[in-house]
Amino acid sequence: MRKKHSKSNESLEFLNRRLDEVRMSDIDRLKAKAQLARAEAIADFFAAMVHGVGRMLKTAGKPPRRPAASAG
Repeated sequence: MRKKHSKSNESLEFLNRRLDEVRMSDIDRLKAKAQLARAEAIADFFAAMVHGVGRMLKTAGKPPRRPAASAG
């Protein structure tokens, strides 16, 4: 969770606070928080994949660049 791709990172903090208010055992609370963190990591991964594919498609349509005359 390095970058905040959406509002989901902010709502994760809210959900963690809400989980602390719910009556459940400590192990169940820990499992629920771990599941939320895992879901957030998966969402970040897919957002990065979509961004990467978009960058690839953006550069794939451009013709290759010629080296400059001063390059060599």
